[in-house]
Order: sequence, then structure tokens, then C-alpha cells
Amino acid sequence: DPLDPIAMVPAAGWVQVLFAAGIFELAGWKRQWTDKSPIPGDYGYDPLGFTKREGGWDSAELTKLRMMEIKNGRVAMMAMAGWLSNESIPGSLPVWHP
Repeated sequence: DPLDPIAMVPAAGWVQVLFAAGIFELAGWKRQWTDKSPIPGDYGYDPLGFTKREGGWDSAELTKLRMMEIKNGRVAMMAMAGWLSNESIPGSLPVWHP
């Protein structure tokens, strides 16, 4: 069963995972609500200078790329939900499974 390794992670490992996720969530919360950043996920880290182009975040190219990233994330979430339901509930999807 592919979900068995999740049960093998020790409690200290889960604490580390939750701590790291909490740090990222708090950084995002601070940036979004305290610093009043208008764009979710903008942490100010741009080593390749994508936002330094003409128009910045509002340029047509970056607006298109952001929308593509959002749609890609939605498709990935649906794929993971389908995989999880197919593995957890055998026969839940009408697709042949080896």
C-alpha cells in the first residue's frame, strides 16, 4: 500500500514538518496582512529578476504566467485527490488499475 510509509514517520519527524510549514505560513501571513502585499505569495525573493521587467507584477506576461501557475496547481490538486481516492478506496475511479 503506497500510504504505509506515512505511518512509518516518527512523531519527531511530523513535528519538524509541521514546524517548517508553520514558518512558511507565518511568513506568508505577515507579508499578506501586516505588510499589505497585494499579491499572495510575493515574499520579495526574486533572484532572477522576473519582476524587474517593464510593468513589474502587472505586466501582461507575468499576469499570464501567474494564471498558468494557478491553473497548473488546481490540476495538480485534482490529480492528487484522484490518486488518493483511488488508492484508499479500491474501485472508486472507473479507470483500469493494475
